[in-house]
Parts: sequence; C-alpha cells; structure tokens
Amino acid sequence: MASLPPDTAAPEPDTREELLKLLDREAAIARATDGRLAVLVIELRRVDRLQALLRGPAPATTMELVLERLRKALRPEDRLAALGDDQLCIVLPRLAHQSQAVLAAVKLLRTLDRPIAHEGGAAVLRPCVGIATLPEHGFDPAELLMAADVSRQIAAGREEGYHVYQGEGTVESQLYRGLDLELERAIRANELELHYQPQVRLTDGHGLGAEALVRWRHLKEGDVPAASVIAIAERTGLIVALTHWVCNTALRQLAQWRSADMAPRVGINLSATTLSDRELPALVDQSMRTWGIGADNLVLEVPEAAMMAVVEAERQHAVLTRLKALGCQVAIDDFGSGYTSLAQLRRMPLDEIKIDRPFVAGVATDRGDAALVRSAIDIAHNFGLRVVAEGVERPEVAEALARMGCDMAQGYHLGAPMPASAFREWWASHS
Repeated sequence: MASLPPDTAAPEPDTREELLKLLDREAAIARATDGRLAVLVIELRRVDRLQALLRGPAPATTMELVLERLRKALRPEDRLAALGDDQLCIVLPRLAHQSQAVLAAVKLLRTLDRPIAHEGGAAVLRPCVGIATLPEHGFDPAELLMAADVSRQIAAGREEGYHVYQGEGTVESQLYRGLDLELERAIRANELELHYQPQVRLTDGHGLGAEALVRWRHLKEGDVPAASVIAIAERTGLIVALTHWVCNTALRQLAQWRSADMAPRVGINLSATTLSDRELPALVDQSMRTWGIGADNLVLEVPEAAMMAVVEAERQHAVLTRLKALGCQVAIDDFGSGYTSLAQLRRMPLDEIKIDRPFVAGVATDRGDAALVRSAIDIAHNFGLRVVAEGVERPEVAEALARMGCDMAQGYHLGAPMPASAFREWWASHS
C-alpha cells in the first residue's frame, strides 16, 4: 500500500454510527462497480503496559500514537476509526482481490510490532487483526463489522496474528451467532454434560473404563456437536476453562461411582493449549483431593499433533512430567495422524497410545492399514505402552485387532457415548 503523509489523511469516522454509514456508502459503490472492499478490526493487546509509560490521559494518548503510526501505512482512500481504548477498525475500499486484505493486515501488524516509544520508555502492543471482505462475506455493513470482530477473536490465538472470516457453516458462523458468549456462560453455570464412551479389553470384552466426551444442549441451537464445542473453545480462549470443567466433573463422577463400588478408568482430552498451561497439574491435584480420587484411574489424552509443536515442546514436557508425578496416566490420542517419531515415544512420559480411527476402520479389509496398525501395536509394546484402538464400528474389526494383540478398544460396536447413568448400567453388565 502507498504511504500517506499525516497532513493529507482522509477524515476519520468518530463514532460507530459514522463508521457504519461509511461502510454503507463504500458497500454501495462496490456493489455498483462489481468491486470489493475489506473490513479489518484490530485489537491492541498489552495496552496497559504502554499506558503505564505515558503521562497524561493514557487511553487517548495510546490511541493517538497508534493512529499516527497506522496512517503512514495506509492509502489515501483507506479509512481508520477507533472503536474504543484498545480496538480500531480500518476500511480498505476498491481492492482487486481478497488477498490484498491479508497483505494489508500483515503490513499493519509489522507496523505495530515495532516498539512504541515515549518519554517513559517503550512497549510492544502485540496486535491481532480480524478480516472480513465484500462480497465474500456479504454486503451488510453491520454483518461485515461483526464478521471482522469474530475473526479478531480467533486471530488472538493464532501465531500469525490475523484471521480471515470463513463464512457460513464454519466455527466462525457459530461465533457470529454468539455461541462463544453462550459457551462461556454455560461453563460458568455448569450447563454442559459429560457422556462416557466405554473402553473394553479385547481379549474378553471386559469393561475397563471410558473416555469422557463433552456435550452441550443449547436452548435455541439444540445439540451442538462436540467438535464444534471444542473448536469454539480453542478459537476463543475458553479451552483452558472448558478443560478445567471437564476434569472436575469427571473426577466428581468417579467419586460417585466409587461409592457404588465402580472403579472404571476415565480418559480426559487435553488440547495443545491446555497442555502448555503450567497451572494444569495443580488444578488436577486439587480436583483429585477435593473428590478423594487417586490418579491411577485418570488417563490424560494428548493429541498427537500437540507433540509436534516444537515451540511449546519444553513447556509441554514439563507439564506432562508434573502430571505423571501426581500418578496420572498419559496417552497419545489419534496416533498415526501426526507421525510421532520413535525418539518422541521414548522421551515423552507416556503410558499408552490410541490409534486413530481411520487406520482402525480398515484393519480387516485393507492390507496397508492392517500393516500400519500391527506395526504401531508392536512398537508400542516394545516401549512398554498399552494400545487402545479408536472407532471400532464392526465385529470383524474388533476380532482383527484382538488377533494383532491390541489391548483395548472403543467405538460404537462396543458402546456409544452415553450419560453417566447409562454407563453405570453398561458397567454392571460388562465388568
């Protein structure tokens, strides 16, 4: 984008209403000329650090410094508006392609990534940018602004610092409908539910435990798929709070089962983000103490993709080591999808691997899948690890896995995810 001297900057909207009017005009022009525009919402994180360095009216001064820097990176036709003390909006009209909006976002991020200096020192704001474009994401100004703001929430958790709205039928559209705010409320109000998918020993079908899976029945949206719940939580920073809720709820349920002479093991899923949370071991320890549950019945399932995150590897290893010190068992989930190396299997404090369902489904009919699963079982056993097969949907698959020496399995052939009360009945007939 061409540089713009500050003294020739275009007039800037002073209020949200003026911004929407501007967007309405530009959208009408784009529609009439078959053109396109982009709406960027920028969040300035760590504003408090910069404000602490400033003298005078800190919020206003902070935004003035930011606006002054951004104006120099914009074209004469671009429009800039502050949305508050730590957010602003940029309208980029007359674009030739959606990719120009991404290039503009990258340039603006680089512009703001340099420390902002003042008489009290310097600070870096660590901004993030949400992007929505016309016509890809509609023509309504309010909807474009909302889509950009939803993307801004997601960008806050992305390493590159920006995110383009993906449209209807995606997690973004669910965030747009406000499910992120509803999920936060549901976690606080204890309105979620755990279902438990049975895990059995393949040699005799004996029940050994279950994987805890979150369920959310929304009053308006109905049953929100578990994958959507996890995706919303991960993209809006709620995943740690959600994991804490799942852990506490599962351990409370274990305590109730213990009082009924049930002792199943329960698997709880951890995301890569949660695995980097240094407070996780203390939380698990506190929950176990609260409900009087030992760690020997708790299996923490880590996605294989998380093991590939080199940047956070040292922190994740430290967290896993502390969890193991508490007595928790650790499993690699979806094994086979991320190409974990033998060195990683040896180095990580693991107890078992869970073979990913796409490979399991073909063990009885596909020679390649059968060879891969058999190799995974042999490698795991050589490292002293148990093996759990996921997604067992047919009896012939369970039989093939048993012949290969697989230790445990789960899937709809063996038992669908069920409420705690139904699992108690299943356990009575399988244990």
